[in-house]
Amino acid sequence: MIKVIIIDDESHCIDVLKNLIEKIDSDYTITGIFTNPLLGLEFIKNNPPDLLFLDIEMPNLNGFMLLDNLLPIDFDVIFTTAYDQYAIKAFRYSAINYLLKPITEKSIVKALSNWEKRRKKTSTQQWQLLQDRLSGSKEECTKMALPTGVGYQIVEIENILRCQSDSNYTNVYCKDGNKVLISRTLKDIEELLGDHGFLRVHQSHLINPQYVKGILKQDGGSLIMQDDTEIPVSRQRSKQINEILETMLHFK
Repeated sequence: MIKVIIIDDESHCIDVLKNLIEKIDSDYTITGIFTNPLLGLEFIKNNPPDLLFLDIEMPNLNGFMLLDNLLPIDFDVIFTTAYDQYAIKAFRYSAINYLLKPITEKSIVKALSNWEKRRKKTSTQQWQLLQDRLSGSKEECTKMALPTGVGYQIVEIENILRCQSDSNYTNVYCKDGNKVLISRTLKDIEELLGDHGFLRVHQSHLINPQYVKGILKQDGGSLIMQDDTEIPVSRQRSKQINEILETMLHFK
């Protein structure tokens, strides 16, 4: 049995969540429903769930303030939010679960499926990363949370050298030699790191162009990275990518 608590100041949102959760999987048991976050907070202290569905914008106590009163937590959270795309990126950089309102059956099925695959307790560092990102300006993110087999690792984005696909997982290689296998597809990582100048040079490879130290033109083309790894460049994108990299290398 998976114990679930729902906290949302909008009754209709609670009704939608409750009905969909009960419809999707009988293993989920809703142990508490609250429109008042203060009452929800007190209940959780004595009756911790396995999974909390938590609204962010609520009167008296918002979702972040509620969690601040519970840290460190021993359960996981799926935020329900109507935030804009900028804020959604903050959730993704922090590797924190969220559902966009209005909530649909398709979106909650996906959210629960993703949660069941990972079942990792969200760390205090992830909350801090998310809150720093949401409370600051819209400047570029400098850190991201990598979901590993045992938890999460916070890394500086500028230290990521390259990423390599491994089926539904991705190996992230850092310039200090550290390698992290994460439970995200390369496409997921590309959507975030593309904002930081990373290039998808091949179906299986995403690179930080700052760490390219050479270009080989033979056999379709490849790149030599700072760690001496040779990365193939897809034939379809070779001309465009080589032009970008040659310009960068020329001014190094």
